[in-house]
Amino acid sequence: MTGYVFDNSWEQERGRLAGFEAHYDPGTIRYLETIGVAQGWRCLEIAAGAGSIARWLCDRVGSSGTVVATDIDTRFLEVLNEPNLDVRRHNLSTDDLPEEEFDLIHGRAIIEHLPDPDHTIKRLAAALKPGGWILLEDSDWTAILAERESMVAHPEGSGKTMARVYRAILHIMREAGYDEDSGRRLPGALIAQGLVDVGAEIGGTLTWGGSPAAASGIRTIERFREDLLRASLIKEAELDAAVASLADPDVAVAPQLMVSAWGRRPPGNGGGGGRGMPPRTETVRSWLRTSPLFAKSSEVEMSRVASLADELHVDAGEQLTVEGQPGSTFFVIAKGTATVTRGGKRLVGLGPGSYFGEIALLEQGPRTATVTADSRMWLFVFDAKGFASLMNGMPSVANEIFRALAERKRNVKRDSARG
Repeated sequence: MTGYVFDNSWEQERGRLAGFEAHYDPGTIRYLETIGVAQGWRCLEIAAGAGSIARWLCDRVGSSGTVVATDIDTRFLEVLNEPNLDVRRHNLSTDDLPEEEFDLIHGRAIIEHLPDPDHTIKRLAAALKPGGWILLEDSDWTAILAERESMVAHPEGSGKTMARVYRAILHIMREAGYDEDSGRRLPGALIAQGLVDVGAEIGGTLTWGGSPAAASGIRTIERFREDLLRASLIKEAELDAAVASLADPDVAVAPQLMVSAWGRRPPGNGGGGGRGMPPRTETVRSWLRTSPLFAKSSEVEMSRVASLADELHVDAGEQLTVEGQPGSTFFVIAKGTATVTRGGKRLVGLGPGSYFGEIALLEQGPRTATVTADSRMWLFVFDAKGFASLMNGMPSVANEIFRALAERKRNVKRDSARG
C-alpha cells in the first residue's frame, strides 16, 4: 500500500472525518481565535477534509474576507455553500503555491503524510503575507509507543489491546510514508524558515466510548482491518475488542496527542527560508511573563501578545505620559522604574511588570497622570489597535486591567476624601 492512507472515496471516510473534527476542532479554534483571525483576512486551509475549520474561518473573516480550502479530493468540500469559500483541488507535494498571499495558513494532520515536509513548510511560509500567521498541527504518538501500554485511561489496566492495535496501524501507515515524528519537529521547522513568535502546545482530550470522536476511532480501525489481518500484525479478536471498547460508554480513551505549532512571517521581510535562528520574541515573551497582566495567558496567547508589542528604550527623566495630554499607547515595564504624579504630587512608583496608560485608551480621554522615568527603562508599548486586541481577544488580560482600574479609582476616591 502506497500513498495517502485516508482516501475520501472510502464509504465511511465522511463519518471518520466528522468524529475527527468533533475531537480536535475545539482546540484548533482556540488557537485561531487567539492568533486573532479577523474580518477581511485571506486564509488558506490545506487538506481541508470535510471542511469544518474552513466553514469556521469563512464565518470569522466575513464577507470582506476569503478562505481558500484545498484537498487532493474535494468531494466533501464541494457541497459547502459559504459565499466567501474558494474550493480548489490541490496536491501540496507537487502543485504550486502563490507567494505572499495569505494572512493565515492552517493545516491539520497533513504534514506528517508528506514525503518532503521541510520543503512544503518552506513553500507555505513563502505563501504568507508579511506579518501573516501559520498554524500547523500533527499527531504525537509518544504515549502509544511508550513501553507502558496505557492508552485507555479507564478502566485501569485495560489499555494493552488498544495500544497494540494502534501500533499495528502505525506500522501500516509507516509503510505508506507516514512520519510519526513530524509533530515534534514542527516548531523547529517553523523557526528554520525565519518565522517569529514561534510557539507550540501538545495536548489531547479524553474521549468516552460511544461519542462521535470514539466513532472516528472505530472507523479508523475498520479502514485498516483487512491490511492488518493480511499482514498478520494483529489478531481479529483484538481488533474486535478495541472496537467494543470504543463503543462502550464506560470506557475512556486517551488517543494520540496533537502538536499545535504556530509562527508569524516577519513584517516587511522577504521570509520563506532562513538560517534557523531562535525568534527574537522568545525573549519578549519571557519579559512579558513577569507582568501580572499576563499571568493567566497561555503560550499561544503570549505569542499573540509578543506580536502586538513594540519595544521602547528611554532615559531617566523622560516623560512617558503627560497629565491632560492625549494618549494612544499602553505600556508594560520590562526594566527600570518610573514615578506617577498628578498635579505635581507623587502617587506611586512603578517597576518591572507594572503597566500604565490604559485609562486614556478605555475612556478615550486625556492622560490622568504623568509618568516619568526614574532610570534608563525598557518598555513594551501597544498602540490603540494592539490594546484593543488585548482587551477583545484575551479575557484574562481584560479582567486584570478592569480589576486594576477599579482599584486605582477606589484609591483616588480614598485619597480625595482624606485630602
